Amino acid sequence: MKRILLFIVCCYAVCFASSCHPKLTAQHSVLHQEIKDPRGNPVLLGQWTREKLEQAPYDDWWVKNYKAYTIDTATADDLRPKLAGKRFVIFMGTWCGDSRREVPRMFKILDYCGVPASSIQLILVNSTDSMYKQSPGHEERGLNIFRVPDLLVMDHQQEMGRIVESPVLSLEKDLSEVVGGQPYTPNYKGAGYLIRLFKEKKPVEIKKDLPGLALTIKPLLSGAGELNSYAHILQGAGEKERADIVLQLKTMLYPPEK
Repeated sequence: MKRILLFIVCCYAVCFASSCHPKLTAQHSVLHQEIKDPRGNPVLLGQWTREKLEQAPYDDWWVKNYKAYTIDTATADDLRPKLAGKRFVIFMGTWCGDSRREVPRMFKILDYCGVPASSIQLILVNSTDSMYKQSPGHEERGLNIFRVPDLLVMDHQQEMGRIVESPVLSLEKDLSEVVGGQPYTPNYKGAGYLIRLFKEKKPVEIKKDLPGLALTIKPLLSGAGELNSYAHILQGAGEKERADIVLQLKTMLYPPEK
């Protein structure tokens, strides 16, 4: 009898926990938000479709930049079959001038090349200190999104390459290099070098020769802002040791004015 009662109690406990779990998940799962910045301007965060950007107030810059862009049709025609079966993840900010300019152009090229909407994931990130380059669902985690827009080209869950902030040559030519298997290095080579280094070595190893590392990355950097942005996203991801290394390099290469 005791065994039967124990069995009933256990079943009840399992059923109760199961019934509560969906409610808890629903409360904490936020795919997208529309908020106001400190100046009262609307800001989109999280996963949205391009249709939202085609509506007011975002349509002011979306429609203008989409229509104004002239596609390099010769390169795009060659690119079209290479994009078949690929997936595209675009990180951007509605508050970001580069995103406002480049993302409508990206979509125009993908539209021209016949890429279906289901193959494009659009994720909008924040600009505030506490949520710097982060989205509500944290899709950016582990992807080193330190500048936006950031267009990632995926093939079977593997990243083939990315265009960071703006193209090196043109969107069409850069995409052609990425999907064509040619060597392609996006903007911000200094941060890119550090990203690869952090994958290969532990912070304790890197700290052994920071002056040497500073000399190596100096010609690759666009300025102190590149290191500052990268350190900021590392801090947001809880990578304190790596963030400290980047900030030390910034101080060594761009010492504060006295």
